[in-house]
Amino acid sequence: MLKQINYATIISILISYSSFCQSNAKKEISNYFDKTVGDEILNSNNGKIHIDHYNLKNDHNYYLNKNFVTGTIYYDNQLYENVPIKYDIYKDQLVKSFGNTNSLAIDLISEKTDYFLIGGKTFVNIDNKYKYPKDATGFFEEKYLGKNFSLYIKHFKTSKEVVTESAVYTEFEEHSNSELLFESKFRTINTQKEISSIFPQLKSEIKDYYRKNKFLEETNPDQFKADLIKFIDNNLQSLSWKI
Repeated sequence: MLKQINYATIISILISYSSFCQSNAKKEISNYFDKTVGDEILNSNNGKIHIDHYNLKNDHNYYLNKNFVTGTIYYDNQLYENVPIKYDIYKDQLVKSFGNTNSLAIDLISEKTDYFLIGGKTFVNIDNKYKYPKDATGFFEEKYLGKNFSLYIKHFKTSKEVVTESAVYTEFEEHSNSELLFESKFRTINTQKEISSIFPQLKSEIKDYYRKNKFLEETNPDQFKADLIKFIDNNLQSLSWKI
């Protein structure tokens, strides 16, 4: 449980208005829920009701899965394991289920969320972890932690409306940005040129690495970037020994 959330109360409410849920919009459900349970669970320590406003046809706005999966959260200085969560990467928002149901959920307060584990990946709130000035913000996948630097991946989605004869749908497209934490600064490294500019002493090695690992770059770009950064990290250590 998170703080003072009373799941027995929530489950009772869910049962009492299940027919209501089936016949009304999500916004109306949220209003009903707010009115019924009041501040007992909807306070600043817990979050607010999560609402999806999108009419979906193909894709969705979440990381990997639109359904809740079992994960781990470090929230408000406490660790919670085996928690039903999903990550809305369009809004950069972690969402938690109420009582293992898909009917109701809350948006956890990002400032209180230090990190979470979902789909075998670790996501950290870099606003909490790194206090020095930076352009990057929000939740990032912690992809590689090395001796000289660390690699973080920002997963996000863009949206567009698609109009048909019968309805208007929202479609999402997934993207990612790679950020290298090096010398207490986040540096974007989405291209070979950007990486080579940071490590000019390894420019030929980086070029060769791209050439030899082109298939991985095309099929799994995030893993390619992690392997490349590890390769650079090891080579920098070798150069320091020679010096």
